[in-house]
Amino acid sequence: MPTLTQINNFSPAEFSSAFGAVYEHSPWIAERAFALKPATGFASRAAVQAALVATVQSASDDEKLKLLNSHPELAGKEAASGSLTSESTSEQAGAGLTAMTAALVMQLREHNAGYREKFGFPFIIAVRNNTQDAIFAAVTSRLTNTRAMEFNNNLMQVGEIARLRLLDIITE
Repeated sequence: MPTLTQINNFSPAEFSSAFGAVYEHSPWIAERAFALKPATGFASRAAVQAALVATVQSASDDEKLKLLNSHPELAGKEAASGSLTSESTSEQAGAGLTAMTAALVMQLREHNAGYREKFGFPFIIAVRNNTQDAIFAAVTSRLTNTRAMEFNNNLMQVGEIARLRLLDIITE
């Protein structure tokens, strides 16, 4: 885990390598965020997070949609095939999604399919902050929202996932 002093001495490539996985399959966010480093360096973990968040916020709607679509479905085909990122594997396991019965997996996959069909992107939730029951309740309730609401909800969830991943990477 790098310290802030080490991070502030990173080259663009080192910064991208360290933080490229904070946002699922989207290293472009870390690459752009490096340019937001103050001349005096990042003052805190929160400052690194703020640069990453500002990068996402300033992205085009197409880039944001691509970011959302880079996230795997919960208990989906990536989980079944073992092709999740190590971060997603750990997060989904921590929420009990890898220990569900076959019936619950099928139910969640049906919710995922309905959600993607309605909104055009996967259901995203910071599973580290939720129980299995809360995840099922959230996907069900969020299906009643508009696409614009869910686009924003998902971006907020992606931001929370990134915040939690940063806690695992940076020591202050």
